[in-house]
Amino acid sequence: MYDLRVTVESVAGFCDLPMKPGDYFEVRGSALVLPEGGHICIWALQSLMPFLPAKQRVTNDPNDWIPRTTRLVCPDPKGGVVYRVERIGERAEKGPSHAVAEEATPRVRLVTDPSKCTKCRACELACSAAHGGTYSPDLSRIRIHSDEETCTDTPTVCHQCGTAPCVRACPVGALTRSPETGGLVLDRETCISCGACAKACPFGAIRMESSGMPLVCDLCGGSPACVKRCPTGAVMAVPMGNL
Repeated sequence: MYDLRVTVESVAGFCDLPMKPGDYFEVRGSALVLPEGGHICIWALQSLMPFLPAKQRVTNDPNDWIPRTTRLVCPDPKGGVVYRVERIGERAEKGPSHAVAEEATPRVRLVTDPSKCTKCRACELACSAAHGGTYSPDLSRIRIHSDEETCTDTPTVCHQCGTAPCVRACPVGALTRSPETGGLVLDRETCISCGACAKACPFGAIRMESSGMPLVCDLCGGSPACVKRCPTGAVMAVPMGNL
């Protein structure tokens, strides 16, 4: 997540506030920070606000236009005030001291249809076999759990978050994304078995194995075994562009 500086680059018309070239404010996390004596026109701010949170986010998608966009214009046609928006730093969302690198973009995202799940556990079998050679519940990244409220059996899968909380929560940088598939990669030599990644996952998709290592979804190199093995289509790999 980046901090931003928004600077008045030029004024082509008449601004009655007035804003003048060189005026600026910063966005630090979720806070707007103005220099002493500084100000910002709220009419201009209303047009800037939808863009600023998007500009803060970390992305390396080559088709994303936001990293390449640096200038916005005040909506007042008489003002012609041009604002330059620059990234001035990057911060971790949850406070670890190590730098968080930009994450690779997953090619697919696992989605489920609980109405099709028959609780056969073929997905668990395929996942554990893909990661350990034999079936062991302790090795499966995907799990079937029963929802008592809806009376359905639901596969719990990694959602391949765009900005993964688990990656950003790791205090030692043991979790990264594969540049080829976007799947999670665990450096077992670096991992300290603290469980921060499991706690950070909003979907409960990460759990700790008996050895203390987290079970994270690597998308099986881009062709998830759970998807191929599911006989009913309850687990699917959907291309990111189709979501």
